Amino acid sequence: MRRKMKKTVLYAKRNIMSAFVLLAMFLFIAGCGKVEKDRDMGGEASGDAIVVQEVPQATEEMNKENENAQKEEQVNESTVVVSPEDLNEPEIEEQAVTEAVPEQADESRLQIVFLGDSILDGYRNETGIAAITGELCNADVYNLAMGGTTAALSKYESAVFETWSSRGLQGVVNAICGNIDAGILDGFRAGEVFASCDFDKTDYFVIEYGMNDFLSAIPINNDSNTNQEYTYVGALRNAINRLRGSFPEAEIVLCSPNYAQFWGKDGAYLGDGNMVDNGGGTLAAYYRVCGNVSADENTLFLNAYEGIGLDTYTADEYLEDGIHLSEKGRRKYAEKLSEIILNYETTRNN
Repeated sequence: MRRKMKKTVLYAKRNIMSAFVLLAMFLFIAGCGKVEKDRDMGGEASGDAIVVQEVPQATEEMNKENENAQKEEQVNESTVVVSPEDLNEPEIEEQAVTEAVPEQADESRLQIVFLGDSILDGYRNETGIAAITGELCNADVYNLAMGGTTAALSKYESAVFETWSSRGLQGVVNAICGNIDAGILDGFRAGEVFASCDFDKTDYFVIEYGMNDFLSAIPINNDSNTNQEYTYVGALRNAINRLRGSFPEAEIVLCSPNYAQFWGKDGAYLGDGNMVDNGGGTLAAYYRVCGNVSADENTLFLNAYEGIGLDTYTADEYLEDGIHLSEKGRRKYAEKLSEIILNYETTRNN
């Protein structure tokens, strides 16, 4: 019994000694931390009581913010900022114009009016987007596109009707709506087509702009004035609202700029529409806001950037110069556009 009690006392003493050792080690380590902290802050180590502070744990919100910051950093690292003067803007070889312009509207057929840039204007033959769409939709088409034009006004162009000179999207729309003289289209194929069209019979206006707005570094938006004529978003909104005000029965199909790849004037590859920032944002940013405008204004929408099978893997066969569509690319574009129109016709007729 005494031997058992002695063992118990011995064990108790050992436990007490172990506890004192652990406490001493803890105080020593904490004190060192206190000293180092004081030194780091530029002060002297003091003999005050040691305060042990709890290390804050990262919350789920903090982890999410950190993850987003890392993503933004990765996006910024992959962006290539270039000056508009450094981009090579390829020109389409002149094509023979063989498109037919209807002399008189056929009431049994749809009437589609195309407004756009060289994506539509560069190929006014049987391989062009307008012609193929007309064939697939059994429609009379009027192609008012003009190469090199933008949706928005440049900073050098007037937004006053009396002094209007722009032949871009807003110029064509204002001419259609009778706000300005259609003489601004004289000397262009679009002017000849304009003269033969009865716009009151239009079933669909197809609006395709954005590539030249990107190449010209047109601002995407103005947060304080979303209808401003000098921004891409404002120009699209203005055009849609003016056309609806004059032709409320017509539907509008808004088409985003297509995926593209860019080279410098020295022939060096710069990157694609996801990477190259031309001063106003990447081409992908213009495509996304085009989709936003379509949703806000309740138009039909063709996602030409991601929706026609064109990407970095198919660029060689869908693009002929990095920007303009090849014959195969134009057919894919027209097929998707026709699908949108014909599907809507089915819905509308029901």
